[in-house]
Amino acid sequence: MSVVNFTITRPLEQKIANVIAEQGFASKAEFFRFAAIRALEAFQGQMNSLDRDYAVVMEKLTETIKRKYRGNKLPPLEEQMADL
Repeated sequence: MSVVNFTITRPLEQKIANVIAEQGFASKAEFFRFAAIRALEAFQGQMNSLDRDYAVVMEKLTETIKRKYRGNKLPPLEEQMADL
């Protein structure tokens, strides 16, 4: 297990101490482990949400391209980008 050392401001320390007492954490270490796990879960949830959003947008793009070109070849890239 690795050891992590960092400093926090006095106001944050007081808020953390209050939460530790109110929620029944055994120690600051337990609180920070819990906070780290929750943060990781939240970040993972955001990534999953972004992945789902990306998949939906790509599906809509695919359907639009299929509908517009209906099996025809796409124009060359130079022609597609000519008006940019």
